[in-house]
Amino acid sequence: MKMNKVIASIVMISMTVCFSGCKQEVKNEAQPAVQHHTINEQAKQIVAHMSDTQKIGQLMMIGITGPVVDIKTDRALAKYKFGNVILFDRNMQNQNQVKKLTADLQEKISINSGIFPFIALDQEGGAVLRMRSHFPEVPSEQELGRKKPSETKIWAETTGKELKEMGININFSPVVDLGLSHGRSYSEDPGVVSTYAEQACTGYKDAGILCVLKHFPGIGKAEIDPHMDGASVAVGREQLEQEDLKPFRDLIQRIDNKNMFVMVSNVTFPALDTHYPACVSEKIMTDILRNQYGYKGLILTDDMEMGAMSKHYTFSQMGVMAVKAGADIILVCHDYEHEQEVYKGLLKAYRSGELSRDKIDKKVLRIVEMKLAYNGK
Repeated sequence: MKMNKVIASIVMISMTVCFSGCKQEVKNEAQPAVQHHTINEQAKQIVAHMSDTQKIGQLMMIGITGPVVDIKTDRALAKYKFGNVILFDRNMQNQNQVKKLTADLQEKISINSGIFPFIALDQEGGAVLRMRSHFPEVPSEQELGRKKPSETKIWAETTGKELKEMGININFSPVVDLGLSHGRSYSEDPGVVSTYAEQACTGYKDAGILCVLKHFPGIGKAEIDPHMDGASVAVGREQLEQEDLKPFRDLIQRIDNKNMFVMVSNVTFPALDTHYPACVSEKIMTDILRNQYGYKGLILTDDMEMGAMSKHYTFSQMGVMAVKAGADIILVCHDYEHEQEVYKGLLKAYRSGELSRDKIDKKVLRIVEMKLAYNGK
């Protein structure tokens, strides 16, 4: 508990504004030590005071069961120090209820983990819209792709402001895949997708929330729905570079990487890696996304509970494989048992040395830096 109090003091001093509902006392004598430090220096102090369990918790984003922080959820957050949350319709009834839920999550996770959480939502528009009966109707990306690009920015900013008002700080949008079904793509033309997605990213930035480019390296050509089972994109490397990869490459160059995530799919791309799905592929996440494209932001996996992963790997394996390959945050959306298995696998690998302590600490530092930078907006 002493360690948690030290971390909480550092975090609260470093932030000029705490998310709604997040209330903690700050000791006056601690203020001069961190008040004028850079974000990097503040983040280093926070990470230095984190326990192993708190560090591993930062590497995960989980789903919770209901519209309130019930006893089961409270115990899971306290025991496993999960650092980030994604919400679904099961968690959302109306704006006031969501605002209360996110405030409770912010407070509890801040106390347990030493830094406030990322709280995310899939609010793409069209077919993918949470709390539909209480949220302004948002056009699909396909619909927006038929309008002026500037309208995409307006919709993104409007959506972002609505989400931020409810305590949500990440939207899993824009989709930059080419030609996805159900109206989820701006276009099949990579240049058009880049243009519209850039407008969306700008709109979310102006609203003060973070965006997510998905699903790297592009799942528009997948033969099977990865929710069901292992999916593959059976086209050559040159075609992928010219088409599906191009919007990601363009946007990484155009958008400040500190304002966005890249979500990596659980689809297999034999032309890029003959053995592993993208979310556990070092060739895709590290060699291409980090080294070739120079991406500096956070890498998030798609949901590990999808059939593409859960039918082929154990949950205790998945997180370790993904982090080794280059992921920063592992997404597990639904089942507490699965979330805990991923967590335990990561913690065991971290303590045994299978996962490099230095690399994990650098990932946690990157996550904390992004949280502090976001909070200053």
